[in-house]
Amino acid sequence: MKTAHNIHDVTAGRGGKAFLLTGRDKTALIDTGMAYCAAGLIANIRQQLTDRPLDYILVGHSHYDHIGAIPHLRGAWPAVKVLGAAHAAYVFSRPNALYTIRTLGAQAAAIFRAGELPPYDDALLKIDAVVGEGDKLDLGGLGVTVHATPGHTRCSLSFLAGGDTLFASESTGYISGGTVYPSFITSSAAALASVEKCRKLEPAVIVPPHHGPLGGRARVAFWDDCEAAIRAAVAFILAHARQGRSEEEILIAYERDMRDEGSRREQPLAAFRLNTEAMIKTVLRENGLCRPLA
Repeated sequence: MKTAHNIHDVTAGRGGKAFLLTGRDKTALIDTGMAYCAAGLIANIRQQLTDRPLDYILVGHSHYDHIGAIPHLRGAWPAVKVLGAAHAAYVFSRPNALYTIRTLGAQAAAIFRAGELPPYDDALLKIDAVVGEGDKLDLGGLGVTVHATPGHTRCSLSFLAGGDTLFASESTGYISGGTVYPSFITSSAAALASVEKCRKLEPAVIVPPHHGPLGGRARVAFWDDCEAAIRAAVAFILAHARQGRSEEEILIAYERDMRDEGSRREQPLAAFRLNTEAMIKTVLRENGLCRPLA
C-alpha cells in the first residue's frame, strides 16, 4: 500500500524504517533507521525536500535501530529539532546507553555488509524538546498528535498524522514475514494497554514499526494479531518457567521456537537476546516468579 502524497518512505537500508512528513510550512521525519543508513537516508530526504529544510525528527523510542542516524542528520540540517519522550532524553544522557547504541549499530553494519560506521559525536544524540501524550505538531495542513504507548520501552510514542495515519510504536508489535511478533520489554500489561489504546484511535492506515503502511483487511486484523502475539509470548515464557527452567533455558527455547528466519536476517543476535532477556524478566516479575538473588 502506498503512503499518502505528503508522507514519504525515505528508508535507506534494512533493519529500520524512516518516514518523511511534508506539510505546507514544516517537515518532520519519523524515526531514522540505523546509523549505517545515514548517507542514503540523507540523500532520500534531500530528493523529497529539494531546497526545504528538515525541521523535526520524531523519536518513536530510544533504540539504536530507530535513532542511529540522528547525529548525521544534524550534520546535514544543523537547525533540526529532535522531539521525543522524557525517558528518551534520560536514556541519551547515559554513557552506557550511548555505548550500547554505538556497539549495536556497528554490529548491524557488519551484518548488512555496510563496512564501518561513519564517525559521530555522542553529544549529538540527544532530545531537544520533550513531547508526550496529546501534544500536537502543526506542519501546515498536516497535523501530528503524540500518543504515549509504553510497553516496548518507557519512552515509546505513537504518532497520528493527518488524523488518519498511525505510526504505531513497537509496543504493539512488529511484522516479520507477514506475521506479527511481540516486542514488549518493560511491561506486557502496558503493551496490551497500548494495543487497545491504538485500536480505539481507529486509524484508516496503520504503519507498524519496521514495515510499510497497512490498510484494508490487514489493518482490521492487525490489533487482534498484536494482542494474540503478546499473550502467546507471555504464555510461552510462563509455561517454561513453571517447568523449572532457568531464564537462560527459556531464552534458548524462545529463540529456537519463536524466532523466524526474517528476524534472524534482520536483527543482530545481541539485540535479539537483549530484548528477549528483558521480556522474560518482565513476565517473571509481573507474575511473581522472579528468581531470588544468590
